[in-house]
Amino acid sequence: MGRTKMLTVIEGEDFIEIQSTLPTGQRVLFLVFSLIPWIAPYQLIIKPDWMDYFNVFFLIALVISLGAIVVSAFFIWAAIAGLNSLLRFDKRQGILSCSEGAPILKWRTTQCTLDAISSLRIEKHDWSDGSPSYTIQIVIHDGREFKSGSSWSLTEMEDILQRVSMFIGLPVQA
Repeated sequence: MGRTKMLTVIEGEDFIEIQSTLPTGQRVLFLVFSLIPWIAPYQLIIKPDWMDYFNVFFLIALVISLGAIVVSAFFIWAAIAGLNSLLRFDKRQGILSCSEGAPILKWRTTQCTLDAISSLRIEKHDWSDGSPSYTIQIVIHDGREFKSGSSWSLTEMEDILQRVSMFIGLPVQA
């Protein structure tokens, strides 16, 4: 479908990192898109210079304007709170680190030993419209789960999962 890769994999001799970032350009684009809905309040509320606010037409314009402001807020939230994530498998230290953060959220890191990993698999997320997305799911013996960023490409996720599986020596679960 012509979509670009959503994940970056960095491999070293004793580590593998799976990075999922929301690019700065995409964040800026969301902020630019957040300005477009403000045309409705300007055209419907400010520009007409209403003489009387207690009528049906003004209430309709107000509802439309409030809806536009909500759409704008959604785009702003996507720009400033879109998560970046990092999964790092470090063979030298024997640790799996899962980090997540965003411009307005502090980076949070959770760790466990590589020996604590009980299974690796691909999780499919079906959407009401469009193609499904996929994540790598890592289950720990104590029941905790770590997930990679998502991708639209099953082939990409299978390739990454196979590389991780070979690196830590744990077979992939179906």
